[in-house]
Amino acid sequence: MTFMELAKERYSVRKFSDKPIEKEKLDAILEAGRIAPTGHNYQPYRVYVLQSPEALEKIRGLTRCAFN
Repeated sequence: MTFMELAKERYSVRKFSDKPIEKEKLDAILEAGRIAPTGHNYQPYRVYVLQSPEALEKIRGLTRCAFN
């Protein structure tokens, strides 16, 4: 795939579903993130998986960087 093909096919999600993600898919996504390289080999990072409505409400009160 060339860069131009990639650029033409990319999209940004603007609306999210309330449907939960299956555990197998979530585990695969987290594993891909775990083994992916970091910029300039800057290793430390944190991933928070929030699944309950209460946790999502709490994070929205703490940061402006949350998807509604």
